Amino acid sequence: GGSRETGELTGVLNRPAWKGINPYGMVYVPSGTLMIGVGDQDVMNTFVQRPKEVSIQGFYMDETEITNNEYRQFTKWVIDSIAHTRLEHFMEDAEAPDGMENPPIDWSYPIYWDDEENVDLLEDMYYQGDDRINGKKQIDTRQLEYTYHWYDWERAARNSDPTASRSDFIDSKTVNVYPDTLVWVRDFAYSYNEPMARNYYSHPAYDDYPVVGVDWHQANAFSYW
Repeated sequence: GGSRETGELTGVLNRPAWKGINPYGMVYVPSGTLMIGVGDQDVMNTFVQRPKEVSIQGFYMDETEITNNEYRQFTKWVIDSIAHTRLEHFMEDAEAPDGMENPPIDWSYPIYWDDEENVDLLEDMYYQGDDRINGKKQIDTRQLEYTYHWYDWERAARNSDPTASRSDFIDSKTVNVYPDTLVWVRDFAYSYNEPMARNYYSHPAYDDYPVVGVDWHQANAFSYW
């Protein structure tokens, strides 16, 4: 780890260079402290739950809400990953990682959706039979599933068994990533919002508008991706 020639303590050599950057479209929220506790509206509880000072490490946050078109990049990636998998576009001589069914995808392969050899393999990615409207080929959004993983730091910190496996603290979840476009009708019962339900996520006019109909699990999946 150090210098063999001199025996000096130098730290590990040849470490990667690091230079802080501002990620595209994000702003830096600096470290600081804040007071957490009850407010004047709940006077009686102030004697039970005392305010406390909490320190927060600096972090980056998107400058604006995630737009329809930014989230669409995610859903399109999921669609392409399904197609690549069905066409067996995998890395050569690569094995499937532990817990995964297939080897890593080789994204350099093009997807020829209308190629005669591929049509049969990709056909059931679309709605079939009575689920089609006017015979249109449209992606079956029920198939757009994405699996994300996370490490449960709190559960690992509370663990007292030194022989526990790391995998005991790795969790995963598979979610459907397509936004719930019907929230326009469901959440605004007294407004004629059917045009918004039909067009808001799909029409280019709304590309730079905030994505809606995304739940907490979908947001986590998007952030992991």
